Amino acid sequence: MINKYSINLTIVSCLFLSTAALKSYAQGITTCNAFGHFDVIIDGDPAGTDGASLLIDEIDQFPAEASTGRTVVPADFGDFAGGPHKTDDPGWVVKAGDFLGGEVLWFRALGSLRFWDKDEQRWLDDSPNGERVRYFGAIPPDVVINGTTEENAFYAEGTIWSGAGVEGPLEAPIEQAAGVTSGDAIHAHLDFCLEGKNAEGVMGDCTVPGIGHTGSPTVGAYLIEMQLFSDTVASNSEQQKYIDSPPVKVLLNNGLVADECGVAIGALTVPNSVIDRSAALPAAGILIMSGP
Repeated sequence: MINKYSINLTIVSCLFLSTAALKSYAQGITTCNAFGHFDVIIDGDPAGTDGASLLIDEIDQFPAEASTGRTVVPADFGDFAGGPHKTDDPGWVVKAGDFLGGEVLWFRALGSLRFWDKDEQRWLDDSPNGERVRYFGAIPPDVVINGTTEENAFYAEGTIWSGAGVEGPLEAPIEQAAGVTSGDAIHAHLDFCLEGKNAEGVMGDCTVPGIGHTGSPTVGAYLIEMQLFSDTVASNSEQQKYIDSPPVKVLLNNGLVADECGVAIGALTVPNSVIDRSAALPAAGILIMSGP
C-alpha cells in the first residue's frame, strides 16, 4: 500500500526485544501534522481461516512503542469538515480474503487517556482539565433490529476515554466485510472527537451536530489504546474464529506544531529521547533495620 501521508524520517537506532523476535525500529517521526487521509492495514494470518491472527501494520508504516512493541498511530485533529477537534483518521482496512463477506470488524477500548504536556515534556496519566476523547463506533446489528431506544442511544453516543478509564460501549462494530475477491473487504473511517471545557467551565459535547460544540481542550497530544477483533464464530461453532489483534495506540494531536508532536512521539518510541524536566518528587527516607 502506498503511504498516504507525508512524514519526515530521522534514522535512529533502536532495538526492541520481544518474546518472539528481535525487531529493529529505525524511524523517528518528526511531525503529526498534515497527514492527509490515511489508513491502518489489518492482516489475517493465515487469511480468512479458523485460528488466524489479526495483525496490525505488518508493513511497518508506523513506529512502535519502545517499552511494549505496540504500534503507535499518529493522527491530527482538525479535519476540514469536522472542525478543529475532530478527525476520521486513521481508517481501518482489511483486504479481500483476510475477512470473508459478512464478517464484522470490532474495536475494544482499553486503558485510559494519557496526555502529552509540552511544557513538562512528559506523558501524564490524566488530562489537565478533564478533557476526553470520544470515538463513534457503529451500532451492533442486533441492537439496531431488536434493541430499545436506550440501547441504541448508548452506542450512538460513542465510547469515551478519560483519565479515569473508559465510559460507554467497551466494544463496538467498525464495519462489516464486503464479499469481494479483490481490493478492500473493509475500509472504514469513524470519527474521533476531543472534548474540553469552554470559557464557562462547561464540558464540550461531540454528540451535538455541527462545529463549535467541543469546548476548548488543552493544546497537546492525547493517547488512547484499543484492540481489534471479530465476533465471527469458527467452523466448529465452539470458539471465536480469529485471534484478537495486539493492542494499538492512537496518538491524536491537538495543536502541537511539527517538532513538538515529534517529541511526544519520540518519548514513546525512542528510549531516552526526552529529558524529564518536571519537578523532582520529594526524596523518600530509607529505613535500615538490622537484626539483634
